[in-house]
Amino acid sequence: MTTVILVLLCLAIAGRELYLASDKRLPRAQEDLRILQDRLDRLARDHQDLKTVVDNATEPAGIPIPPQPEEPPAAVLEKLDSVTGRVERLEKQFGDISEELAGIDLDRDAQRALARSLDAVEQDVLELHREMLDRLDREEGVVTGVLLSEEGEGEALLAEAYEKCAAECGLRVRIRDQRSAQATGTYWGTVYHMSGRRPDVLAEDLFSYVRGLYDPQDASAVNALLTELASLRGGGIAQFGPFVAVSTQSALLCGVLPDEESTPPEPWQLVDHIRELPADRQRDLTWLRSDD
Repeated sequence: MTTVILVLLCLAIAGRELYLASDKRLPRAQEDLRILQDRLDRLARDHQDLKTVVDNATEPAGIPIPPQPEEPPAAVLEKLDSVTGRVERLEKQFGDISEELAGIDLDRDAQRALARSLDAVEQDVLELHREMLDRLDREEGVVTGVLLSEEGEGEALLAEAYEKCAAECGLRVRIRDQRSAQATGTYWGTVYHMSGRRPDVLAEDLFSYVRGLYDPQDASAVNALLTELASLRGGGIAQFGPFVAVSTQSALLCGVLPDEESTPPEPWQLVDHIRELPADRQRDLTWLRSDD
């Protein structure tokens, strides 16, 4: 009977391991089953050794003599009973693990259902955002802005200066999307959608202001934003519609990009691009950078 139980347990564990091998999210359960398998292998060897001892104890040796009702040694029987008890405990552990695996399967199904629900909600939110921005664009104008720095350097200070600048310009932040900004390689930050101004009019106003900027102590929010950009060790970009300011380790430039023109992904590329613009569409503010 014990042999049959051991064989069945081995087959059940082997089948369960084949199933678990296809699921990388159940390492703990796989480890538990491997431990049980090792213990069962040891018990199987112990059982075979005990069976051999019992058989030898009940077989006649040498010259045949009349059989006597001699039983196996008590120590052997006691050890065999111990092995049987251990097998029963392993059976219970195996049943507990099977129930745990069934619970994990149910939990995994629930997680998949939750993920589908979250995807649906996210899609609904995106559609609502598009509808809101379309309505605002018709009524008062929508400006798309971008704020990036290398690996998020100075992100909190930059964001504070950027949003103060937006408020000073009459803009209201409607959507902040950090995920979109993080898709730009090593430059992290936020994509903004703001209402209250027409992008082309805002860009001209900002550019007119920076063209007349000569005082590094200027108290405007625009100058505060440019100063934060200039203090970055790496590169950074601050954009309001067509107006863009870019900082690298050696330069700080502003410019107005032509309509429908995408912003180059790297600050150094944007610096080269701005320098190719007409003289009346660019402004070099490198003097705002500190000597450090």
